[in-house]
Amino acid sequence: MQRHGRTAVLLIALFALAGCSRPSALFSEQNARAHVQMLADTIGSRPPGSHAHARARAYVIDQLRLFGYEVRLQETDARRPEIGRTARVANIIGVLPGARREAIGLLSHYDSRADTPGAGDDAFGVAISLEAARVIAATADRQWTTLVLVTDAEEEGLMGAAALMADAAVRDHLGAYINVEASGSSEPTMLFETGPGNPWLVTPWARRAPNPRGGSFALEIYRRLPNDTDFSILKRHEIPGLNFGLVGDSYSYHTARDTADRLSRRALRETGENVVGIVTALQASDITARTQGTATYFDIGGTVGVSYGSTGFWVTTVLGLILGSLAWVRQTRFLVVQEGAGRWILGLLWMLLALVATVAAMVGAVWLLRAGREVYHPWYARPDRLFLMIAAIGTAVAWMMARAGRWIPIRAKGLRHPAVAWTYTLPVWIALSLAMTWFAPPAAYLWTLPLLTAGIVLVLAPPASSAAVRAASVVVLAVAATLWLRDTIDLLRYMVAVFGRLPIITPVYAYPALIALAGLMIAPPFFAAAAAPAPLLRPALATALALTIVAASSIAAWMAPAYTYEQPLRRYARVFQEPGAARSVWQVGSLEPGLDLGEGAPGGWTTATPEVTSIPWGRIAQPFVFSTSAEPLGAPPAAVTSYSAEPLEGGGTTLRIAVVAKEPSLSISFVLPPGIVPARSNLPGVIRAGRWTATFVAPPPEGIAWQASFAAVTAPQLKDLRVAVTASGVPGGTGWQRLPAWLPQERMVWTVWSTWALDPSVPPPIEPVPPLR
Repeated sequence: MQRHGRTAVLLIALFALAGCSRPSALFSEQNARAHVQMLADTIGSRPPGSHAHARARAYVIDQLRLFGYEVRLQETDARRPEIGRTARVANIIGVLPGARREAIGLLSHYDSRADTPGAGDDAFGVAISLEAARVIAATADRQWTTLVLVTDAEEEGLMGAAALMADAAVRDHLGAYINVEASGSSEPTMLFETGPGNPWLVTPWARRAPNPRGGSFALEIYRRLPNDTDFSILKRHEIPGLNFGLVGDSYSYHTARDTADRLSRRALRETGENVVGIVTALQASDITARTQGTATYFDIGGTVGVSYGSTGFWVTTVLGLILGSLAWVRQTRFLVVQEGAGRWILGLLWMLLALVATVAAMVGAVWLLRAGREVYHPWYARPDRLFLMIAAIGTAVAWMMARAGRWIPIRAKGLRHPAVAWTYTLPVWIALSLAMTWFAPPAAYLWTLPLLTAGIVLVLAPPASSAAVRAASVVVLAVAATLWLRDTIDLLRYMVAVFGRLPIITPVYAYPALIALAGLMIAPPFFAAAAAPAPLLRPALATALALTIVAASSIAAWMAPAYTYEQPLRRYARVFQEPGAARSVWQVGSLEPGLDLGEGAPGGWTTATPEVTSIPWGRIAQPFVFSTSAEPLGAPPAAVTSYSAEPLEGGGTTLRIAVVAKEPSLSISFVLPPGIVPARSNLPGVIRAGRWTATFVAPPPEGIAWQASFAAVTAPQLKDLRVAVTASGVPGGTGWQRLPAWLPQERMVWTVWSTWALDPSVPPPIEPVPPLR
């Protein structure tokens, strides 16, 4: 909710509302689950152009018409010149008229990747949209039109969204929209992206979502990930929207494990109720209004949403910096007067030493765990054990550094007072607040709000009264823990899954760094609140307890399975067939060094990258890759039906190629020789690995035609032109993924694809004609 210019005290008071609840919308989780089961289980994997894809499209259209929506199909060739890609798409546009033509949109996509049933990504989003559409259709007196936009080919480069923005009826009337995506199977569903001009649009989420979950900090993380959603395309057209993502249990994302039975019931219910609540609020507001700037937003315990715009951002930031500085001066002046500047400086040096020792121990523990196991990511399947071990070791080292302080001469020891924690912590919080305000404003509230709270209560608390400072520390701890604790746990779990699909070995400092950062915000107010004027009577018991927890958590982390069926290792395999070659080339890659293939696999695997000269095939983007050769793939699933390279008057060449696919859901690329770029082309292309390439995804049954003209290029110079045909799976593979039988499945999940390079100037062999009977 907008709180421009409100006082900082009101902002802090909002934390007391964590126990509040909102009325639920009339959203049926059972109906939504039925949609997911139909799309992901009954229909299954839905790559563009496939028969299952067409069935899913028909199902969604039937459901929308059943709810009273006018439905039309946008069938077109979508183009994205910036990535050199074209795709035949069929977007579903459902319209429920309101009193005005300006519309609120529900956005999702019904396609999936070929190697996944796509229950989370994005049958989840489609199910939410369909059930929300039913609820909206049952309401009366709708001010705004409702658009249900179910796009195609999102997984192939956001092609459906690109086509949608070429539809004037949608683009010109869409006033606001909600996109529902998923990179997981379980809660939370986070509001992780908004914009543009979003403060007015975040208000309905904060006020009317029954279970608000999200934080503007997520935008800073999302910007740094190699991911996009349909939201990215609509955002470029300055259409305000809210982007929600299901992020829990992200192990299943883009894998064969993304099934309907894995999808959380709670996630379906809460996300659906939130969407209906937001749309209901938008129906009562002016969606044609616009506000400048970016909102800062977060939730409190999943029950209360907080949002404020640029004015609130600067008020809280400036007040936090000023009051935090004043509080530091008061606490530090008191300590210097009581214990002297020398003891204060000695305490600072000891704190820095303790911090370095703590972080070093946490990083070292992760390194030792990796070194003691046969895999690089032994924590993948059970990450909570790793996090507990890191936190336990950090706490134990910090405690032992505090205990080591007894060796300091009595005359050099400082006071046992809660102000000691704040005199060394507040400058760090101030520096972090300044840095985040400058470099990552959407995430700055994580530092500025605890700093503002500390500034207010510590300015009011008399430094000489340890009880007053401890009470003030409890207030700061409540705010810091509310902002940091749950989000840090969720983010740590999400990081494990994300690193599991990035082509890098996870740095050993990644998880300790985040835990240390959260500890820097939670531990100081905790220790200040728990500070006692006298030492513990039996400190050895605390030491023994800390070491026991360290030992137990370390053993649990060391014994944890690295990968399981539910948390599998992602592996990749691909095969390439050169035109006319007697052997095919195979590659297998993953984040782990073992080859681990089953019986019947080809032999002769090596870590050397094979030479492929006809197209820039390269190497799988994984740390560990093995290659070999095997029997040829057989006939390609597409054929060049015509080829001509004719000279132009005055120099140059006109090239025409027609390709017909023999099976659906292919990707066909036209790859020019190095250094040659067309002057004109009917398909957009880009330079990839030094060669101009134009790609067409999901070609129609009648085939595709590419025409291009070249200046100062002759037909012989085009002799190295190739047509690359890529299909999911391999010919003769087993199961719906068409996988080779020698790929183990128990603790691994596979993405497999095949590529044929065709020489378009060579006529295809004539297939034998069966004898007449």
